Amino acid sequence: LIGGGTAWMRPGEISLATRGVLFLDELGEFPRHVLDALRQPLEEGVVRVCRAKASVSYPARFLLVGATNPCPCGEGGPPGSCRCSDAARARYGRRLSGPLLDRFDLRIEVGRPQPDQLLAGPAGESTATVASRVAAARALAAQRGVVGNADLSGPHLDEVASLTPAAEALLEAGLRSGRLSGRGLQRVRRVARTVADLAGREGPLDEQDVCLALQLRAEPSHLGAVAA
Repeated sequence: LIGGGTAWMRPGEISLATRGVLFLDELGEFPRHVLDALRQPLEEGVVRVCRAKASVSYPARFLLVGATNPCPCGEGGPPGSCRCSDAARARYGRRLSGPLLDRFDLRIEVGRPQPDQLLAGPAGESTATVASRVAAARALAAQRGVVGNADLSGPHLDEVASLTPAAEALLEAGLRSGRLSGRGLQRVRRVARTVADLAGREGPLDEQDVCLALQLRAEPSHLGAVAA
């Protein structure tokens, strides 16, 4: 996953996925030390692989998508359906550390669909409609000199993701309550910028943009062991 080798160095899956998407299913089944090894590459976009006599750096700028069940039995949804003990659920959840979860821009709990929903098929906008809106949003990001809003940082982020007083008050409340870390604050601002871009709104981010970005970043305690 990370990279390595014995006779010679070789890149791992995170480097092979550079400028693409890496999907890790059943995150809760990965050993914690493997998951925590993702933290530095996710933050820096580079992974350093060290062995006794060599050290090699590989690119690792990828979009990580993860999915996992909230417990080992996979039935931790409706009350009374889970067969796991409280201790088993706690151990399962601890595999996803707080610092790793903090590096996910979006954290969404997805419920089990009802049978009638499965039979009826997906509802909502068509893929083509959403794709055209995404293309327009990415064009706005390109005008700012970045591939995507995830690349915004420092003064550039301050410039293109300025806040209205109401939006700033929302983020300040999140920081004071401990819901947001410094890293989380920047990630919420990037997501809020994307929310506004998808709606075709330019200018300072308003309360609506920030509120939706916060809703898309569910508390780990609400997710159990879910990160996606």
